[in-house]
Amino acid sequence: MKLIKNTVILFLIVPLFIMVSCDDELMEINENPNGIEASVVDPNLLISTVMTGLATTTTERGYAGDTGAGAQYIQKDSWSDNRYDWKTGSIWSSNYNLLRTNKVAHERAVALGLQFHEGVTLILKSMLFGNLTDFYGDIPYSKALNGRDLEGERPEYDKQEMVYKAIISDLEKASELLEGNNFDEVVESQDLFYNGDASKWQKLANSLALRYYMRLSEKLPVFAREGVTKMLSKPLIDNIEDELVLDYIGGIDSQSWPNSGQFGSASDFHRVKPCTTLTDKLKELEDPRISIWFEPVLIPTKVVPAAEVPGEADIVESDGVRYINEETLEANNYAIYAPDTYSEDLKAGKTLIDTSSVYVGLPVAVSGVDPYQYNLNSEGSRGGTNAYVSTMNQVFNQKEDGGNFLKARLFSYAELSFLKAEAALRGWGSGAEEHYLEGIKASLEAWGLVDSYDRYINHPKVKFDGTLVQIMEQKWIANMFNGDEAYIDWRRTGLPNLNPGPFAREEVMPLRFTYPDDEINNNSVNNAVGAASLESTPYSTTDPNDSPYARPWIVQGVSNPW
Repeated sequence: MKLIKNTVILFLIVPLFIMVSCDDELMEINENPNGIEASVVDPNLLISTVMTGLATTTTERGYAGDTGAGAQYIQKDSWSDNRYDWKTGSIWSSNYNLLRTNKVAHERAVALGLQFHEGVTLILKSMLFGNLTDFYGDIPYSKALNGRDLEGERPEYDKQEMVYKAIISDLEKASELLEGNNFDEVVESQDLFYNGDASKWQKLANSLALRYYMRLSEKLPVFAREGVTKMLSKPLIDNIEDELVLDYIGGIDSQSWPNSGQFGSASDFHRVKPCTTLTDKLKELEDPRISIWFEPVLIPTKVVPAAEVPGEADIVESDGVRYINEETLEANNYAIYAPDTYSEDLKAGKTLIDTSSVYVGLPVAVSGVDPYQYNLNSEGSRGGTNAYVSTMNQVFNQKEDGGNFLKARLFSYAELSFLKAEAALRGWGSGAEEHYLEGIKASLEAWGLVDSYDRYINHPKVKFDGTLVQIMEQKWIANMFNGDEAYIDWRRTGLPNLNPGPFAREEVMPLRFTYPDDEINNNSVNNAVGAASLESTPYSTTDPNDSPYARPWIVQGVSNPW
């Protein structure tokens, strides 16, 4: 019950001492004369606020928001065309708001000599700034949280390379601060992630440093190799009990899974559909996680000879199955969905029919408009239901306590294992197969499927073949609901091979979010310098230089992802 115990405190405390100006949200902190002075506030309360905000916003993006489509775990069948017309994303304002609160907590920890809190706030700072530079490129960093100076100057942008290296430095410092586990000043109930266990925070700091060193594997391979080999000798996350997660327990909207039907419109839940990029792969591998994540399609479709269609019509529903006369396909310009041909079929003007018998996904960017009519859903409407496409598993509708499945998953033991496997494959460590298998086992265990491990790893396409393609494929599956990390992995390695879909804005997937309008308008001089660091591509020519298809530093001069 971690989240419910503290949420009331969190949302009451923060507005009392810090208010953010909507017009100038990055630059100013307004004082509340009736609030608590930042100089006396308890950092235990502040870190809880940051933890909750970091966890919930990450899940919202990865499940049904900005980066969910990027990783192609889900698609929306209404109120979204899934065309990858990426713009500002939702990370900028949420992360900088949390960073302000975290800065106050960090300053209080230093002033009071609270070594545990100093280490924790450095870790939270690293994760929040890491999100920002991952998705935007150059960002305000070293002066970002200082407000305007006396001359009204706005914060300059720091180079992306500098930001990544500063993040790693902070994580290594945090690991040193968290050495040992004798910190009497910790209020365990306010540490929503690890209940005051400094050893787990230290493992997280080292594991995050490993993640960020590996982030630089293509751009700065020598620097990355030295850092990875160093971090592999330190304490790291080594079981699922060490994972960085936060439970969604329901009860109120802020503690419930995003887009669940417990609060708000019922269509919020129904319009989130599994993406065929994932369902096709799970079916190919006979992956048991498919039954945990998705519901079987309510009405399966069969294309059969005319003699096998019950009744006189060409399309008939009987005993929970929809039958379609195969002799009418050509005349109606229908095509049966197949992963290798569906894109060309759609471009040729055909209407797709999916005959999957159990799990029917929604193809990525399958239409230039809301695809609520996919799979001949003539009864549907925008924001309604589609009986011919699978929904998410009802556990994500969260009518009650979601048990062990509904968690914000920020850093898993599976991810750590796959990082080790990749490092070993690059010659920066050892035991590639061992770590690959451990990553699979950890993911299955997290979803209550560890009994399926022996059968699954002996599947011909899962059995270790010594390739990065296979490691990244399994890491992508395991990172379900952490769309941020899955997308950034794709941008770094080009794996798995994610295509934008037939009706996407461009024939390639975007590389970044654009800077928010408020930032462009209110910090225009410095923002122009940050935007100028982007490298144009053939796909960014229809935008100003701040384009979703321009290359930030991290992918300049490298071959991935395109």
